[in-house]
Amino acid sequence: MKDLKNKVVVITGASSGIGSAAALQFAERGCKVALLSRGVEKLSAVADSLKNTDAEILCIPTDVTDEASVKNGFAEILKEFGQIDILVNNAGVGFATDLSTCSLEDFRTIMDTNITGVFLCARAVLPGMKAQKRGHIVNVSSVVGKVANPGAPLYCASKHGLNGYNSGLQQQVAKDGVLVSAVSPSAVDTAYWDGREVDRSKFLKAEEVAAAILFVVSQPDGVLIKDIDLTAQR
Repeated sequence: MKDLKNKVVVITGASSGIGSAAALQFAERGCKVALLSRGVEKLSAVADSLKNTDAEILCIPTDVTDEASVKNGFAEILKEFGQIDILVNNAGVGFATDLSTCSLEDFRTIMDTNITGVFLCARAVLPGMKAQKRGHIVNVSSVVGKVANPGAPLYCASKHGLNGYNSGLQQQVAKDGVLVSAVSPSAVDTAYWDGREVDRSKFLKAEEVAAAILFVVSQPDGVLIKDIDLTAQR
């Protein structure tokens, strides 16, 4: 497996769930980790929880749907760490929607976070990754990006769109030495489900998805896992 020590990792949506779990696992591997999220207090709490790893941690309050916020956030990371080796596009939002009554605001909230945010963050790292002829972008998608469900069709549509973007980017930057992967879990026990009457006991855990992300980026040079599906077997 590839040695990740001192690699610079940027994680969006790092204040909870899969993002914070991934931050811990990368920090334990000796990476320098930049945490991005809109929630300043939650980001600080995640950073505090990583202190015993002795990893270098940088907290950058960032709205991934806002072009200026993304530009400024990634500029700060480059100023501090000098490069970016791995980007984990994890920030996402979803909720149940009735397509006959849902608002344009609901549509834009989901699409702006789950697709536009990925586009803006990937665009921010690509020039540097191309210049250094290496780098890895991991986009956290979902199994519903392949087979939709009737409960959250806009969320499903956003993940279908993300998968198309992922595939196109993967092919476009292969010649530049940049790797692009998708990690597609089934239901994960995170805040996504807060307020819903669902049994989460058999859901994937955030730590399990984070381990899959780590596995994807730890493959030997010359090996690319294009897409990995995860489901719980409990």
